[in-house]
Order: sequence, then structure tokens, then C-alpha cells
Amino acid sequence: MKFFTINILIGFISLLLASDSSGFIKKLNGDASVLRDNKVIELKVGDKVFARDVIKTKTKSSIGIIFNDNTLISLGSSTHFVIDKYVFKPAQNEQSFVSTLIKGTLSCITGLMSKLNPEAMKIKAKTASIGIRGTHFAISVD
Repeated sequence: MKFFTINILIGFISLLLASDSSGFIKKLNGDASVLRDNKVIELKVGDKVFARDVIKTKTKSSIGIIFNDNTLISLGSSTHFVIDKYVFKPAQNEQSFVSTLIKGTLSCITGLMSKLNPEAMKIKAKTASIGIRGTHFAISVD
């Protein structure tokens, strides 16, 4: 059974890595949009997210994003979040997740990336830069 579960997990990760997306929208309450290639796109559950996306939630809205390494990021109401860089290629030993929380709230449960490379994940904010070492945390920026 354990072998079967591991194969399913590897298959799921392989499917996610087959595209150049960084992850996808798992949950959406209210309204959120992404600025990509100078176009504003309204988000819906199942949409992919990419490096360099600028994600904004509206008032009384929230969004849950699952990244390819199984990191879960939840953004609260009136949040402005940027995926600066996302690379997850464990076979080539390449991992990097750099993001910026410009405004709002963020909560995170880290995935494989911070376990494989504890230095790979960073979240920047106005007054701080946070190096993630594999944990669950929440931050808020006014």
C-alpha cells in the first residue's frame, strides 16, 4: 500500500511538472485576479499560476494555491502577492521559490522544496525577508 501511495504521489508531481506552470488554484472564495503578460485575468479554481504572476484578492475574498512541490499558500482578503521565481526540478537538483507579499495576509504550509533545499524558499515583504526552513507560518503586511 505504501508503494502504491508513493507511486501515485510521484505521478501527480510528474503531471504538474510536465507544464511550465508553478502550481494551480485549489480553492477560491470571492474574487481574485492575476496580472500576467500585462493582462488582468479573473481567476477560477483549477487555473494554473506561473512565475512572475501578480495575484490580487479582492475584499472579503481568499484563495488557496498548491505549488508543484505541494507547498500550500493561502492568501486572505485584499492581498497583493507576487511569484517572483519558481523552479522545482528535483532531478536536476534545482529548487527556488522567491515571492513577495506586497500587502495583505498569507499563510503557508511548506512542501518538498524546503525539505530538499532549506535555502530555496524565501518570502519578501516591505520590511523583511523570510527564509523558510520547512514549517507552517502566517504573515501580514499593511
